[in-house]
Amino acid sequence: MATRPASASIPRPHKAQAHLVRILIYTLLVFWSLVCLFPLYWVVITSLKGGPEIVHGPLYLPFVDFTPTLEAWAVVLTYSNDHLLLRFFNSVIVGTTSTLLTILFGGMAVYGLTRFQYAVRWARLALFLLAVILTGIAFVVPAARVQLLLVVVAALLFLFGTLFKPRGPTLRNNGILFAMLATRILPPVVVALPIYVMALYTGTRDTHFALIFTYTAANLPVAVWLLMPVFGNMETSQEEAAQLDGASHFQIFFTIFLPMVAASVAAVGLVIFILCWNEYLFAIFLTGDKVSTLPPWVMGQMSIKEAAAGGDPEEWPQLSAAIVFMVVPLLACTAFALRVLGRTALWNR
Repeated sequence: MATRPASASIPRPHKAQAHLVRILIYTLLVFWSLVCLFPLYWVVITSLKGGPEIVHGPLYLPFVDFTPTLEAWAVVLTYSNDHLLLRFFNSVIVGTTSTLLTILFGGMAVYGLTRFQYAVRWARLALFLLAVILTGIAFVVPAARVQLLLVVVAALLFLFGTLFKPRGPTLRNNGILFAMLATRILPPVVVALPIYVMALYTGTRDTHFALIFTYTAANLPVAVWLLMPVFGNMETSQEEAAQLDGASHFQIFFTIFLPMVAASVAAVGLVIFILCWNEYLFAIFLTGDKVSTLPPWVMGQMSIKEAAAGGDPEEWPQLSAAIVFMVVPLLACTAFALRVLGRTALWNR
């Protein structure tokens, strides 16, 4: 007599039961999506309200509970004392440039750490670091003779570190990677004041250069950490074939390897752009009125409202309009990145 397999004796879940579980899961997902999106919806409809609607609220549905108006948007976009559009363009310039530089330097660093082997003597590295520290001190010291002496000593240390062949322990790839990632462990408030002093003495405070340089340096460890699994630990067959054909490493990196991982690099770039766009601490230290970005401006407006014990009712729609103006580019970038990643996934199938 033929025996039935053991798997046939296990009862399968009923279709109606599986359908009920699926409905429950989707219901929970829809509910949680509404919970997450409701604050954004509330800010949007608040920007469409007037003073009376704010006083007599809460009103939830436009054209049902209240008549929407664009007065707050007109004030925010045309008020000459606040210059919201200037803050917006500053955020776009600083965020975009910092993201491109961070991805470029981070990608080259990861490519070098995963394709080459390094061995730097600790003694030589200490000489180079000492030379950099003395050069930085030279910008702070007011006496011209002391500045010249520090620069000369730093140049001699750098030259000695280049020509001298020290012995002792070496810093290899894993140590270099750990040193780069360890810089992100420090709280940003620890380095904010030294960076502010450097920008003040070099005359770069309240310039795009100071923000771009700081954002690039602060987000470089994040880019390295996120790009490590994207780049892998060894050369691909395409890279090896290009090397056999005589291509340089720069040609391989820019023309062969980056197009292969473009979608993943774009996703990392989106994360870096969000970090740059939302950054507040460095922006408040390094900017004044000229190159101030959106986060310090919004926080300043909120502080004014708190100092005025809530502010006038007409000011809350204006602040909500500014918040929407700040959030919309992030949502647009996220939607674009999801669309690109979705197309790439379908293409890879």
